[in-house]
Amino acid sequence: MNKSESIGNLAKSLALVQASLAPAKKDSTNPFFNSTYADLSSVWESCRELLAKHGLSVIQGNSIGANNTVIVETILAHESGQWIQSELCMPLAKNDPQGVGSAITYGRRYGLAAIVGIVADDDDDGNAASAKNGNGQIRPTPQNQPPQNRRPVSVSQPTRGSVPVR
Repeated sequence: MNKSESIGNLAKSLALVQASLAPAKKDSTNPFFNSTYADLSSVWESCRELLAKHGLSVIQGNSIGANNTVIVETILAHESGQWIQSELCMPLAKNDPQGVGSAITYGRRYGLAAIVGIVADDDDDGNAASAKNGNGQIRPTPQNQPPQNRRPVSVSQPTRGSVPVR
């Protein structure tokens, strides 16, 4: 996450927003998983008025990433000029306009929810993201082992550009 040199005013306003923030309404249905979720419109509606009331705005854009991905950028800006910025690298399920549009919408929804602090989806304590090959078993990282002795962790999310390895 990147930020302006100071974020005191932004943090104060965001705290006021979060004190009154209600969860986004799950008013869309995913037919593939027979579940409901809060779509981008619902996430926006849960915060739009509160953000404006406290001098905050959200700017979102996108760019082409490496390895068949799109980067979704979300900036939370305060009327003072202070800001915080985050990027989310989204893999393309299909390399066509619909695939790009879907990845951008998904990234915008999660980027907005994350930067504002909106609860929209059920919290499964990371079980779905941590499961390997569907077996649901999670291997904890040894906390007492020095970093140089730890084995590299495989990362499934693509990155933009090269990543330094220590």
